[in-house]
Amino acid sequence: MKNLFLFSLIVMLGVSSCGKKENKTEEQPVTEAPTRIHIEKIAGIVGPGTSMNVLQLYVPGTPGDTLWIEINDTTNTANANLLIGNTVEVLCEPESGNQLVALSISGNQTYAEAVGTWTRPDPVMPDKVMGVQLDVLGKASSINMATLVYESWHLTKQPGEIELMGKSIGNVQTIDFVDTARIFQKDGKMILAFKGSEFELTKQ
Repeated sequence: MKNLFLFSLIVMLGVSSCGKKENKTEEQPVTEAPTRIHIEKIAGIVGPGTSMNVLQLYVPGTPGDTLWIEINDTTNTANANLLIGNTVEVLCEPESGNQLVALSISGNQTYAEAVGTWTRPDPVMPDKVMGVQLDVLGKASSINMATLVYESWHLTKQPGEIELMGKSIGNVQTIDFVDTARIFQKDGKMILAFKGSEFELTKQ
């Protein structure tokens, strides 16, 4: 009788033990946070070392005040206007070895439009032209205008507007002057119109 009681107790304990489920915690796979690409927006001035594959950018406060930024096939250069001396904004990211790669480049449109040769027919000698040559880095020179000598130019704060500086040479004295001019399109041509006068030049 005693043995029967012990046997029944063992069976009951065994059944109770088998009925219990083990609470096992499943290990969840560890997912790493996605790496964020560090994109920088840098403004500066285009340097003479700029080419199809690299942008030399003058940025005060950087080592040597110059950054070299790679330009590749994926760089958006639709509005780059990469002329020496132009101001540009560059979206870029670091590549291996901390080399900066340009994602997009946007340059000042007025600067790009201003650079070039602007003329009109000479009213005294219709077979000749007169006007002004605007070069990069703010250099200017007159075309067949001996008494009106342009020397330099720069952008104003207004889009499409520039200032031209030079000397008016007379018989008695030479006077420094500043002209303000606006750039716009008319009849499919680029026009440089001087404020306060009807003097207009066409870009060649």
